[in-house]
Amino acid sequence: MTKSKFQAILFDLDGTLVDSSRDISKSINLALNNFGYEPITQKQSNSFVGDGILMLVKRALGKSIYGDQQHVVDADLLAKADKVYRDFYSRHLLDTTIPYPGVANTLDRLSDLALAVISNKAAVYVKEIMHHFQLDKYFRIILGGDSLDLKKPDPYPLLYVAQQFNIAPRQCLMVGDSEKDIIAGKAAGMNTCAVTYGMRSEKSLKEHQPDFILSDFASITTIIR
Repeated sequence: MTKSKFQAILFDLDGTLVDSSRDISKSINLALNNFGYEPITQKQSNSFVGDGILMLVKRALGKSIYGDQQHVVDADLLAKADKVYRDFYSRHLLDTTIPYPGVANTLDRLSDLALAVISNKAAVYVKEIMHHFQLDKYFRIILGGDSLDLKKPDPYPLLYVAQQFNIAPRQCLMVGDSEKDIIAGKAAGMNTCAVTYGMRSEKSLKEHQPDFILSDFASITTIIR
């Protein structure tokens, strides 16, 4: 590949590298059903993703029980539902999840750069998905939401990766499908790239003013040259 503007590219996982939305939605609804609660829609599930498993479960319970994702949920119920969701998701995380078109080929073309995955999903699931699709071979660092003390939108995981790579933040590009990725990237002093094919609308992403916006993964090669 020709000379790149960046020395490192940091990627989100869900909604960026892989389409995992249906397996997440299925698992959260199985968990809700386990407690006798009504299911949530795929669109609602997508909007609840991005802040880690506990927040996904909390928002789903709030929406299902009270009609309000922000409603306070009993701590004991939340802890039990979190455990049940993790159990269901561990069994269903590869039912329909698949890399987006062009991901493997494009990552192959980026192999001369330092690549990392920074997800807010629990690391055990991140690594299982990456290994299953043989995507892990492209990345020097793979982080889940519980790999470090802080997760996105805090810039710490991004700065940690830059430090591990010994690359200045300004020479890194953060790529993701949610506002958490853009906020974290900007706070870390990195360029940011939003992808519109994931779990957030293009309109909501534009509100956070990413440096680049892409509608398909393969196009990343055109913005880094």
